[in-house]
Amino acid sequence: MASIQGRLKRLEDKQRFIGWFLVERFLESLTAEQLEAYARDGRWPEPLPEPLAPGASLLDRVDRKSLIKLWEERERILGHRTQDEHAFYGKNGYWPEQRMRPRYFRQDGFLSIEWHIESEGEDQREKK
Repeated sequence: MASIQGRLKRLEDKQRFIGWFLVERFLESLTAEQLEAYARDGRWPEPLPEPLAPGASLLDRVDRKSLIKLWEERERILGHRTQDEHAFYGKNGYWPEQRMRPRYFRQDGFLSIEWHIESEGEDQREKK
């Protein structure tokens, strides 16, 4: 049973790696304006750009071991995040658990900054 689970995990990892590689390669084919529009609106450009020719991508010139390291780093940072968390980060520039805001105040005649974690209620009041 353990060998079946191990094989399934390897296949799932391989699928995620290939998906990551294809998306990264596709993003490389977009212009800066298309990337900005995607980041802002969440929609792919129309019409979609032509796929890059083999060897035209920077990723095509990287050895497999280095590609796997890049993918593992991406998985370590983003792999456990949900779509909602990604959307939140795209909108706010920080992850939901990083709801920290600066609080400026004077102490002993000097400007001081203190970071505090914002509660859900504070976040909602700011949006209104």
